[in-house]
Amino acid sequence: MAAVVELSNSVVQSLCQRYLYEQEPSSAFEIVSYKLKPTSDAPAGYLGSHSFLNVTLRLHDGKELKHLRFFSKAAPQGNPSHMDYLEDFGVFEKEISVYKHLLPAIQAACAPVAPKSFYANNNLLVFENLADQGYRMGATRDGLLNYEQLHCCLKTLAAMHAGSIIHEVRTQQPINVSQPSCVVENAYPSDVPPEHLRLVNFQNACLVLKEIIKTMPKYAAKLDYILLNFTERMSRIFELVKPSKQFQNTLLHGDLWANNVMFQYGKYGETPLQCVLVDFQLARYAPPAMDVLTILTIPTSREFREQHMKELLAEYYRFMSEFMRRAGLQLADYISEQQYYASIEHYRITGLIESCLFCHLVILPPSCTQKLTSNADGFSDFFSRKRIEICMEAYNTDELYRSRMQDMLEDLVDNFVLDNNAI
Repeated sequence: MAAVVELSNSVVQSLCQRYLYEQEPSSAFEIVSYKLKPTSDAPAGYLGSHSFLNVTLRLHDGKELKHLRFFSKAAPQGNPSHMDYLEDFGVFEKEISVYKHLLPAIQAACAPVAPKSFYANNNLLVFENLADQGYRMGATRDGLLNYEQLHCCLKTLAAMHAGSIIHEVRTQQPINVSQPSCVVENAYPSDVPPEHLRLVNFQNACLVLKEIIKTMPKYAAKLDYILLNFTERMSRIFELVKPSKQFQNTLLHGDLWANNVMFQYGKYGETPLQCVLVDFQLARYAPPAMDVLTILTIPTSREFREQHMKELLAEYYRFMSEFMRRAGLQLADYISEQQYYASIEHYRITGLIESCLFCHLVILPPSCTQKLTSNADGFSDFFSRKRIEICMEAYNTDELYRSRMQDMLEDLVDNFVLDNNAI
């Protein structure tokens, strides 16, 4: 079981020193007090609990007190089944490794893409508090992002993917060799027994999705065929997440739904100025098309994709070309435009698979999510016994959940289950 998180005075001293060095390099200080306080009274999230670290300092150049606020993320406490699940999943060790060993080098090679981390160790991460800088999530409960938000996000993604290539060029070593712990596949692992929690989780999710398909009249005539082939089509994700032998691989975020992108807005207007990516717990090493398609699928509707996908795909390649050019490199030497669009075609199904697997959980109505995270039984019930019951209750009673699930399932079934030419 994951250890209970504790912050020592020396750790707080060290992270404050790092923070102040960036702001005022000559500042000397002593800590007056510090306290971790939950960001809200709501239960912990699926993959971590969030708190503010409030610190009061006394600067040595006078009697002035300085108040700092950091954002911290830790393994959820007080729920043994939840903590054990995350420990088996390996998400905290992996994210700590990414923030300590990989993101600093990639951002130095290109541009900032994630919040500054001032401490990453012992099941605890401490970051700059983005909310104090005007950052916020961009979606409401429907999980949808608009064109301007997606355009902004693609620029940040392009910076991360370009930074990954630039870093490898400079070090002459692929990331999965130099930093294997940062990109080990923990979402869709291969070579694990059938009872492995991620395989069981995947199979249970497919059962939910097939139950939803059974309710959709348009598939009544071909229902047997769809149900027979659905899980096999979904299972393609386990091969597609592996490093490619055909296309250029880079560091991928791997968990790109709306809540993992924080947008900064100006004082006026709703067009984002820039954004950062958060939660690198599912990072992997694979072609960038996977990240691009995920962010253009999970937080969008089928109608939106039909209208804007082509233009946004072109914008991503333009952004990435510019970042590579600034480093004195030509993107075409690593990913030609032809290879890029070939990879988009090859990985198109991954965006839809990820969309179905993520959204049947993350857009559940609040009444359902509270049941999952408020106690040990709720969490273990969802990930074992009662997933179908909980999701079908949401599907039958919540219009938003129902319409979003039908929208993404129709795209997947029409194009990758019924259309054999797309496989």
